[in-house]
Amino acid sequence: MTQLSDFSPEETALIISLPYRVGVHVSYADDEHGEQDDELEMKALEACIKEVVRQHDGEQLSKEIALEILSRKEQWESWEEGVFNIEPQCEAAISALKAHANSQEVKDYIKMTLDVATSVAQAYGEFGEGADRAEGLFAKIGGIVKSVVSVGADDAAHPMNVSAAEDSAISNIAAALKKNMK
Repeated sequence: MTQLSDFSPEETALIISLPYRVGVHVSYADDEHGEQDDELEMKALEACIKEVVRQHDGEQLSKEIALEILSRKEQWESWEEGVFNIEPQCEAAISALKAHANSQEVKDYIKMTLDVATSVAQAYGEFGEGADRAEGLFAKIGGIVKSVVSVGADDAAHPMNVSAAEDSAISNIAAALKKNMK
């Protein structure tokens, strides 16, 4: 079983920050609704990472990464820098993972990262008007997150309440994450 301690400090920093950075990237992809959707999407991002800890229980590496993301909350603001060109970071993270982790752990990480992206994209469209509590927000998203995106699924699996810009961002992220999986 792979652990974060198996990676270099640089690899660890990339692997830990990427799911959060992907969520921010998706949030920034569609700024049509102004500040309200940004706030909901950031709440969804944090809630999704907390849910990953619960849902990825048998996936120890993914769970360890999610716990580490939460423990580094003071770094989140700095992780938001440079999120507009996220695809090379996705490719680098997967390369680092493949060097140390087994193929199932890499797939679990990809799924976790795409779950975060999809949850953030759904936050405004699903709960835009009147969504004022983060707990309720993720309780509604939680069931969707498990099945929305799986490694190898077509982009048609993206939910309908995701904007075209967010859908495009998720598709680009998925392609970058899966690029070197063969």
